[in-house]
Amino acid sequence: MKLLILIDPGHGTRAFTKGKRSPDNKLIEGEWAREFADRLKNRLIEIGISATVLVTEEKDISLSNRCLRANTINKNMKGLGYETLYVSIHCNAANAPGWSNANGWTVWVYGNGSAKSKKMGEIMANNAKEMGLTGNRWLPPTGYNEANFYVLKNTNMPAVLCENLFMTNKEDVEFLLSEEGKKRLIDLYEISILQYIKYYKYNS
Repeated sequence: MKLLILIDPGHGTRAFTKGKRSPDNKLIEGEWAREFADRLKNRLIEIGISATVLVTEEKDISLSNRCLRANTINKNMKGLGYETLYVSIHCNAANAPGWSNANGWTVWVYGNGSAKSKKMGEIMANNAKEMGLTGNRWLPPTGYNEANFYVLKNTNMPAVLCENLFMTNKEDVEFLLSEEGKKRLIDLYEISILQYIKYYKYNS
């Protein structure tokens, strides 16, 4: 059995999605997520891992449409001898307006999700901690958080949702926009996906 990484960049670009940006408008979540998704896809393909981006449009695609797309790809790929891992790409934000001191990287899985979802969450959380990316976020003993996010609940495959630092924290925004920051985060995903592949003995 082989593995396909299905990368879903959250939200839309500035022309289509209000909010979802840093207070100084330097970071637009949907634009950052799309650039990161493309770079992650290219990195994975370079090292021999099958990967594709779910949403390539600039507009924000509905959550139900995203899940329909993901589930259709998953169904079709099963016939070709693949399993699929869904990875949703986001940036976090504090609830209060303006800048905040909340920072750090987190990964989320559906509370009633599969063992594979939780294993990927555990792997990513452990690697983020080792790389010093968790910031000041409280984390449960598992390292990953649980939530009933729509895309986690309604995708028919192992799934994680990643909040890549805070777009409401000045230091996080600077890191996210820097080449060093993007490379370190891509390293986090690459290392974690390779460990997931090894743990479940996928062919690659």
